[in-house]
Amino acid sequence: MFPGKHALIAGVFGALAATLTACATQPQPDGQAFVVKQARASAQSATEAIHAAMEADMIPAMSVAVMRGDEVIWSEAFGTANLETGAAAMRDTKFRIGSVSKLLTADLAAILAGEGAVDLDEDIRTYLPAFPDKGAPITLRQLLGHLGGIRHYRGKDFDFAQPGGPIDVRLYPDAASILAIFADDPLIAPPGEQYSYTTFGFSLIGLVLEAATGKSYSALVEEKILAPAGIENIAVDNHFALVEGRVGYYDPVGRYDDFLSPEEYGPVVNAIPLNSAYKTPGGGHTADAEAMAAFGALHYGPGFLSDSVYEELFRTQKTNAGEDIGVGLAWRVGTDDAGRRLLQHSGSQQGGRAHVAVYPDERLSIAILSNLGGRPRAVGDLSKEIAKAFLESGG
Repeated sequence: MFPGKHALIAGVFGALAATLTACATQPQPDGQAFVVKQARASAQSATEAIHAAMEADMIPAMSVAVMRGDEVIWSEAFGTANLETGAAAMRDTKFRIGSVSKLLTADLAAILAGEGAVDLDEDIRTYLPAFPDKGAPITLRQLLGHLGGIRHYRGKDFDFAQPGGPIDVRLYPDAASILAIFADDPLIAPPGEQYSYTTFGFSLIGLVLEAATGKSYSALVEEKILAPAGIENIAVDNHFALVEGRVGYYDPVGRYDDFLSPEEYGPVVNAIPLNSAYKTPGGGHTADAEAMAAFGALHYGPGFLSDSVYEELFRTQKTNAGEDIGVGLAWRVGTDDAGRRLLQHSGSQQGGRAHVAVYPDERLSIAILSNLGGRPRAVGDLSKEIAKAFLESGG
């Protein structure tokens, strides 16, 4: 008689759990860490928080970068980038950033609006008439604030019985193949009436920007953001490409078992495949931590972004009823527990968890990346622990 499923999981992955714990706590070789002298104490405190998270959640690899002003003051990679080859995570190792991709799209839309290429308050069908008439105009501004009424994922999206199979394994040769996922579905609420988080809304934004400019989304991001800012190592997550320095993607073994609660998730397994071509603007990029921290540092205030573009990004939106949703153009706008202004976004998908946090008044930018989907679930809290180590010690 075969052992029960839980017993089998425990036996097969028990040794792996011990390996991951060791990877999370052992000293890092030269080349995996950089810290300026005045930030050493802060980095040590933050490292303890990273180690604790990696051990608790059995995370194979994490990478963290902190910038003060325009200077990297701490950057360190922890653990194992690829469990099958044993390759160590390095500072330039590339991770999935998930929904942090939405920030790139928000910046792009705001920049293009500032140039007059699009109007954030125009009906998107002006640019993309292939999108069905929903009985009321939907604007880019509403989509960027999750107020457009476009749905998020549903069970049918991952049903193997769907034509082409689950959305994550299909091919997407054109705009029509992306729109086919959600465009004909009814709105979940009239535009502007209800905040409802949606990745498909950002897929739609990307298609609108392409239609309005005649350029591909990826070319626009490179032309308008990455090249002018001098940022490398942020790229579209091409499932089919051979990418040097890209992590292996892992998930908790119980993530796909409906009978297990998150607290019962076991050690890690390879993540299920993900072709994110249908959601590049909302969850389809890879990056290293220093590149994401550098991107965050563009948002301390106007400078790289014009005064008007910066204002557009961080002016929080309201529902039709006047309720402030705490979101500008994609960015979450608020304060931390100490009342400091905080601009942030998290991301989670197969094989990746990410967070970018910007403290504009303190000119501090933090990026956290990992190669385990769904963990740490409180990645925003981990980011605040790291911020506290640097903001309250003067490091």
